[in-house]
Amino acid sequence: MLSPKPPTPSEYAVLLVFSAGVLILLGIVALVMALRAPPEKHDLAIHLEHVGLCSLGLGTGLAFIFLL
Repeated sequence: MLSPKPPTPSEYAVLLVFSAGVLILLGIVALVMALRAPPEKHDLAIHLEHVGLCSLGLGTGLAFIFLL
């Protein structure tokens, strides 16, 4: 029976860069949606802004770690 080969460092790098890109993109989208929210949904917009900033922070943190 064939066993799967272990992932190479370049495959880990591709996964890390892709994850960082997705987190940054989702953070930007969440911030734009929070800014465009109507005034009656202020509480939801605040929560969405917080989630967007966290996602943006995680994505840039991953990208920074990759550059190190």
